[in-house]
Amino acid sequence: MNDSRVQHLPPELIRDLKPHIGSLLEVTAISGGITNRNFKLETENGAFMLRLAGERTELLGINRAHEFTCAQTAFQAGVGAEPIVFLEPHMAILTRFVGAAQTLDVDSAQNHLEPIVGLLRHYHNAPKFPSSFNPFQTVRNYHSLALDYGVKFPQDAPRVLIQMTHIETALQPHAQECPCHNDLLPANLLFDGSSLFIVDWEYAGNGNPFFDLGNLAVNLELDTAQCQELLRLYFGISSSELLAQLHLMRLVSDLREAFWGFLQAGISSLAFDFMGYGEKHLERFRQNVATDEFELWLKVLMA
Repeated sequence: MNDSRVQHLPPELIRDLKPHIGSLLEVTAISGGITNRNFKLETENGAFMLRLAGERTELLGINRAHEFTCAQTAFQAGVGAEPIVFLEPHMAILTRFVGAAQTLDVDSAQNHLEPIVGLLRHYHNAPKFPSSFNPFQTVRNYHSLALDYGVKFPQDAPRVLIQMTHIETALQPHAQECPCHNDLLPANLLFDGSSLFIVDWEYAGNGNPFFDLGNLAVNLELDTAQCQELLRLYFGISSSELLAQLHLMRLVSDLREAFWGFLQAGISSLAFDFMGYGEKHLERFRQNVATDEFELWLKVLMA
């Protein structure tokens, strides 16, 4: 074995991986992640994906033991890649590499909307996860922690948090709970030519299925007609009440991304414009709450 091929990984980690993968032949760093470090491992027993937790990611609300359990549940439900082991001393999760699967982009994900929604419905009915996810409390936690780390927020942050509370109040009477992924980016959707997979369950937890639906809708840049189709695929119908819940959770998804970015600006050492990322999502939130439709969505749910 050429040592230069595995220089990305410390010897102690390679030693602890060996019972699960056999001899390690080659390591390839996978770019694109802004939270963790990811590697493809070529071994005598096939290919694996290894994820090493990023610095201080526990402050983002990530519990790696819970993530591994959620990934196991997703695999057993036929939704995700096969998790092999969680090596807690290394904060490393090993999963089976999904063959020839390609990461979807916005356009290709829109073209696969029906099977993607089928996967959501499937794992939403899977056994409960070991953790919970509340997007409103998550935003508040991110805000508080970011202040502790010296992050300078936009001047309208207090008003934004009040607007979020109005959304929370409107949605609360309609809240449901089921296992949710909570990070449905196109990059977390894989297609191998015949089957779809959802990966990266680090934010997974029991929560409101409308956060998954709203998160998917905003990340796939769905227009109004596509949002109605999303609801028909999931519920069999589209109604003003369902649309209001979906659109409001789209806004909450942007807030979660915004405050995630602001917190990352305070805790991450990665060379990435986290403040710019947060501001981008906050600006989209601002634009949407300034519309007449926003007030209408609130009224529909509070009637």
